[in-house]
Amino acid sequence: MQQISFETELRDLRTKAKHLLEQGKIPAIVYGPAIEPLPVTLDRSEIMKVVNTLGGTSMVNLNLEDGKAKRQIKGFVKSVQRHRVTDAIVHIDFYVPESGHVMDVEVPINLVGKPVGVEQGGVLEKIITYLPVSVLPQDIVERIDVNIEHLEIGDVLRVSDLEIPGSMKIHVDSDQVIAVVEAPRAITAEEEVEEAEGEEEGVEPEVIEKGKKEEAEEE
Repeated sequence: MQQISFETELRDLRTKAKHLLEQGKIPAIVYGPAIEPLPVTLDRSEIMKVVNTLGGTSMVNLNLEDGKAKRQIKGFVKSVQRHRVTDAIVHIDFYVPESGHVMDVEVPINLVGKPVGVEQGGVLEKIITYLPVSVLPQDIVERIDVNIEHLEIGDVLRVSDLEIPGSMKIHVDSDQVIAVVEAPRAITAEEEVEEAEGEEEGVEPEVIEKGKKEEAEEE
C-alpha cells in the first residue's frame, strides 16, 4: 500500500479558514475512536502534488508539529471538501482507525486490458467502479486489479470473479455485475424512427394521387 506523508501543524481556531486558505494553508481535522479531534493545517502545495491519488484507501502519515514535540499519526483520508465554484480543496478529514478494528471503505476496481469483444466491435459497459467492504486497516489495498482481456461479446464480469485479499468482507452480492461487453447495435432507435417516417412519406403521395384519379372518373 502506498503511503503519503504530510507535515502538519496544530491549527489556531481563532484564525478563520478563509485566512488560512489565502496563506496557502488547508484546514483539516484528524479524528478517530481512540483519539481526540485535532484541528490541523497542511501546506496546499504538498496536497496538490498528490491530490489525484487521495482516496479512502490511501494511508497517510501525518507528521504533527505542536510547538513542543513532533509525533506521527497514521490515518486515512475520510473526505475532501472542495469549493463549489472553483473546485479548490478547502478542507480535509483524516480518520485514525483503532487498532484491531475493521473499517468500512470503498475500494476502486481497476479493469486491466482491452477485452477481445471490444476488439471485435463490442462495447464495454462499466456497472460499478468501487467495491464497498469492511476490512482491517493493515489489509486495506489501494485498488483491486482484474484482467478483462479475455472477455468476449456477451461476457459478464461479476464480483465473484475478483480475487479478494486479506480480511476483506464484501457488502454486495457475489453475483453483482461489474462490467459487461455488449454487442454493437446495428441501428439506433432514432434511425429506426427516421426510416419509418421516410416510408410513410413515400406512401402518402400515391394515396392522394389515386384519390384525384377517382374524382376525375366520377366527373
